[in-house]
Amino acid sequence: MLDSSQTTGPAHPQSSEPIPASANLGPVQAVIEALPEAVFVMDDDGALQLTNPAADQLFAGRPINDRADLLSRFEAVNPDRHAARTGETPELVGSRPVTLRSRHRPNRWYALRAIPMDSDTPVPDAAAGEQAAPAHAGPGAERQTVFVLRDVTDSRDLEAEREAFLSVLSHELRTPITTIYAGSSVLARRPALSPPASQILAHDISAEAARLYDLVEDLLILARLERQVLDPLDEPVLLHRAVDATIRAALDRAPGAPIERTGLARPPAVHGDATYVEQACRNLVLTSLKFAGPEADRTLSVELSEDRAAGVVSLRVRDRGPLLSPAELENAFELPDPETVGRLAGAGIGPFVCRHLIEAMGGRTWARNRDDGPSGVELGFSLRIHERG
Repeated sequence: MLDSSQTTGPAHPQSSEPIPASANLGPVQAVIEALPEAVFVMDDDGALQLTNPAADQLFAGRPINDRADLLSRFEAVNPDRHAARTGETPELVGSRPVTLRSRHRPNRWYALRAIPMDSDTPVPDAAAGEQAAPAHAGPGAERQTVFVLRDVTDSRDLEAEREAFLSVLSHELRTPITTIYAGSSVLARRPALSPPASQILAHDISAEAARLYDLVEDLLILARLERQVLDPLDEPVLLHRAVDATIRAALDRAPGAPIERTGLARPPAVHGDATYVEQACRNLVLTSLKFAGPEADRTLSVELSEDRAAGVVSLRVRDRGPLLSPAELENAFELPDPETVGRLAGAGIGPFVCRHLIEAMGGRTWARNRDDGPSGVELGFSLRIHERG
C-alpha cells in the first residue's frame, strides 16, 4: 500500500531530465492544459501550484491539496508477486511509471509519472490565476515536480483477462479433457468392461463433457469482454426457470448433491438475456457447491426472493462452510490468481464471468458471510423486475 510519508522526494523515471530553469512556462502551461492526462505541478515541499482541466475534473468533488494528499488517494500496485505477498511497499522511483489503484474507485487503475523541473521560474498560481513568486531561487535551487496521471484501466483489464484466459487453457481445461480422453480409451478396450463399470465411466465422461462445455462458454464471454462486445438482450426472463434448470444440471452431474431450493417458487420476471441469466446462475450455483464445506454439513440453500420496494429479484446461494476474510469477500467475483489459497483456491473464472454478465444486464453481485450462525457464506445477485407494459 502506498505510504505518502515515505515519499520524501517525488518519484520520477531515471531517464527523465529536469526541464531547464530558463524554460518559458507560458507555452508549457498551454501544453499542460491541453493534455488529456491529469497533470499536477508541485513545488519541492509538495505544495500544489498548478493543475490542468483533466486533473480538476478527475478530483472535482475532492480537490487535491498537496503531494501527500495526491499520493494518499491511491494504492501502489507492484507487479512483483513476492512483494505483493509479503506486503512490501513498491519503490516509487523507477524507469517506468508507477501503477496505482484508486482508493475511492477501486476498479480504476492509473499510471503515475513524475518529471522534475527546475523551479527558479515563476509558476502561475492555480488558485489566484496570476504569477506566483519562484518556489526556489538562486544557487542550489531545488526542483519542482510535474505529476502526470493517466487512466490505464482498460489496458490493465485486458491484460488481466488475457492472463485468466491462458490460466484456464493451461489448468482448468486439462482435467475434463484428460478424463474424457482416458475414459473413452478405456471404454474402447477389449475385452469390454462390465455393464455397471461402463455405465459409471460413461457418466464420468458425460459430466466432464458438460464441465468442458461450461468452460468454453465462459471463455467465449472472456473473449467478448476483451473485444468489449458483450451486448446482452433486454427481455423479460423468468429467473426461477434458470435456477431450476441449473439445479437439475447440478444433480445430473453429482447425483445426491445436497441442494435445497427455497424462497419464492415463481418470482416476477426480470430484465435480462435468458442465455446469460442461465449462465450466471450456473456459475454461481456450481461454484458454491464446489466450495460448500465438509461433506458432513454441505447442504446448499438456493433461495429466490423479491424486493418490491427496490424493484429487484435476488438469487442467494448459501452454504455452511468456513467464513471468508474481508479480502476474500472483496475478491470473490474477481479474476482468479494462481497463487490464491484458502476456500476460493481453484474457484476458476465462473464467479468473474457471473459478475460481468449480471452487471451487463443492469444487476449487481455480492459476497458476504452469513449472520445466522457461526459459519457459512452467501453469494448472490439481483436483477431488476421487468414491469409489464
